Amino acid sequence: MNGDGWQKVCREGDLHEGSLTKVKAGEDDVCIVRLEGALHAVGNKCPHYECQINEGMLVGNVLTCRCHDARFDLRTGKVLAAPALNDLPVYPVRIDNGDVFLGAVEKPRFPKPEGNDPRTFLIVGGGAAGNAAAETLRREGFAGRIVMITAETDTPYDRPNLSKEFISGEAKPEWMLLRSAKFYANQKIEILTGTKVTAIDPRKKTASLSTGQTLSYDRALLATGGTPRALPVTGADGEACFRLRSFADARAIVEAASAGKSAALIGAGFISMELASSLRKRGLAVTVIAPEAEPLLGILGERIASYMRKRHEKDGASFRLGATVTRISGGKGSKKITLSDGSSLEADFIVYGIGVTPAVDYLQGTDLVEKGAVAVSPQLRTKYADLYAAGDIAVVPDGADRGSRVEHWVVAERQGQHAARAMLGSNAPYDEVPFFWTRQTGVSLKYAGYAREWDEIAYRGDVDAGKFLAGYYLGGTLLAAAALGMPNDLTAVKLIIQKKAPLPPAKLADEGVDLFALARA
Repeated sequence: MNGDGWQKVCREGDLHEGSLTKVKAGEDDVCIVRLEGALHAVGNKCPHYECQINEGMLVGNVLTCRCHDARFDLRTGKVLAAPALNDLPVYPVRIDNGDVFLGAVEKPRFPKPEGNDPRTFLIVGGGAAGNAAAETLRREGFAGRIVMITAETDTPYDRPNLSKEFISGEAKPEWMLLRSAKFYANQKIEILTGTKVTAIDPRKKTASLSTGQTLSYDRALLATGGTPRALPVTGADGEACFRLRSFADARAIVEAASAGKSAALIGAGFISMELASSLRKRGLAVTVIAPEAEPLLGILGERIASYMRKRHEKDGASFRLGATVTRISGGKGSKKITLSDGSSLEADFIVYGIGVTPAVDYLQGTDLVEKGAVAVSPQLRTKYADLYAAGDIAVVPDGADRGSRVEHWVVAERQGQHAARAMLGSNAPYDEVPFFWTRQTGVSLKYAGYAREWDEIAYRGDVDAGKFLAGYYLGGTLLAAAALGMPNDLTAVKLIIQKKAPLPPAKLADEGVDLFALARA
């Protein structure tokens, strides 16, 4: 059979129901799985960052990638959830005398819009939610006009990588764009870069642009993300003081890092800690300044936060914790930072990351903004039937009185995808469990769920050894989990949280309890 393009890859008896088997088809890594007796074969590299598909977790026909939680239907190769944007390649399977053969690969093709639709769908914002929405509209068959408006001069790019491989110098600028100009042209997605929406009239369904134009829409998605908070300190807006939010910000930091030898990072959140790791890779002396006793303390708890700090210290970073910045002075290459404890330090440049606020200034004069954000329905619809919101600006119902507003890339992408389907008529509620990851000092820590507060943390594994799963509980209810070195365990817990199934702290901590069986039950 090899002569007609089919390749023998294994014996049928080697493949068991639900098991993920990696084989070689020529130079290609392929994942074969038996589902309800039938064999299916897909490419073994996740389209996101090329993690191995066969190392993920399979529940039914849905595979969750162990690296960044992308989901795929292994029967068809179709991507089901971001951060992956592309389908998996698919291989036809043939069985002959107990031997398994694979045919020529069927590469994924993004569907092009067909037919005529007179409607215009407007997307305000070109970040995670906006881009995911535009792509999903086309995937779902929308053939009308799509206009995406972004204040940035760049088309949608991989924002999480800014503080990681781009700053460290491992990712080239051309790698950062999510899609090529040709892709958007083929999909007839119009992108107006360097353009701001200055006002929205939800009753007239119009958007006023910074160019002086007015654009009418049939349905619109608000996905403008967040604006970095300003540091309320004298000198914080001076030369060689940066915030990191945009591609342009990252380029400026890379320029400063290329010329400098030291950096001070104000704030000890995820952006600052990722920057610390990236700048150390460049060989810079790095000092992190924050008022907390440990970095990431309010999200991860003392044990994990302490472990992460020690990793950074071993990597060469220094910390000035328990103090705030009172003054910044000096110029480029000689910044002086004065702290609340009376001490000071010097650095060539400063980057501060103290959180973001929802970018909703263009909604002034409307009744859309409540407590600085936009409340939406379970379908991500605002109080206006043809206007939706997703990402950092959206407060989404979650069963709690306040709802939740989660500032993470994958959350924004999935909300954008969901909003797009809602714009096309879906009435399904958004019910994704939040997920994010952070990569620092060579390790990737992952987090699922959302815990504003907790009264107990249960641990499985060994925090000090860097292989653990932690569950965050409030009143005995599991709200969130974090993991390092145990990604599939986190996926299992994420599924348990989504099902609202009980998982007491003692059970999570008991390594004799099969989390995967509980997740699949």
